[in-house]
Amino acid sequence: MADPLPPSSPPPLAKDPPSSLPWYSPSLDSISPAAREVLEQYSGIPAAEVIPHVLEIRALAFRIHPYPCIGQFRFLDLSLSLHPLYASLLRRFLSASAPTLLDLGCCFGQDIRKLLHDGAPATSLHGSDLRAEFLELGYQLFRDRPSLGGGGGGGGATFVAADVFAEGERDALRPLDGRVDVLHAASFLHLFAWEEQVAVGRRMVRLLSGKGALVLGRQVGSLRPGEYERKMGGGGSVYRHDGASFARMWAQIGRETGTEWRVEVQMEEGKGWDGQGRQWNDEYTRRLRFEVEWI
Repeated sequence: MADPLPPSSPPPLAKDPPSSLPWYSPSLDSISPAAREVLEQYSGIPAAEVIPHVLEIRALAFRIHPYPCIGQFRFLDLSLSLHPLYASLLRRFLSASAPTLLDLGCCFGQDIRKLLHDGAPATSLHGSDLRAEFLELGYQLFRDRPSLGGGGGGGGATFVAADVFAEGERDALRPLDGRVDVLHAASFLHLFAWEEQVAVGRRMVRLLSGKGALVLGRQVGSLRPGEYERKMGGGGSVYRHDGASFARMWAQIGRETGTEWRVEVQMEEGKGWDGQGRQWNDEYTRRLRFEVEWI
């Protein structure tokens, strides 16, 4: 097995991110019916206040770190609910033996709030993000701290600030080792280079409950897979996959952990929040949606 990577550090607090960043959308004219339903019915936000409320929270989050998914309001996609397996997953959550889910790199925990709104039991749902500030903004966005019991369990969904590369006592994810049946990782793996993604995959294996466990998500991919310059946050590179390279990576994870995986990938045209092409991406950029099963 390859040597573990050193623990990562949170990106520096952005003092005043320029609105000229190409992935920053300054306005929000409308949101999807699904996101509006969660904010109005689950969170109890009056219809006229939804968009101003979202804009206020987005502004706070973008000052913490100007991720494209925040600048483009991608957190309103509720991406897990768009996965082809969502309907079958929801049936499992509504059954007597609900699976345990971890949303790794959950940002505001928006996919967990969608699951809660759709009836999933809170005690089965866990979210983690490197930045505790994003978890706190999730409570503000969805106005549900009282109903979730502060996010630390005790009958509610659990949220924890965690570094996926941390080891030993610094590893806040250890209580979930061997317990996770469904691991959701959206807009997460693409933040790292190949070997870092493999290291994350090894950590996922320790979290998962065993054969039949699923890893689901979406991320930036490319028809020309390879290392790309990291455009923000300390230099270095990130790896963008196509279907073949993503399967090769999971084959490597399997060799290093003694596991086997079924890998399915869909490559899709990605659009900006306004439905137009993303000018900061090249012509080969695609959205990669994946389903990985431990077999």
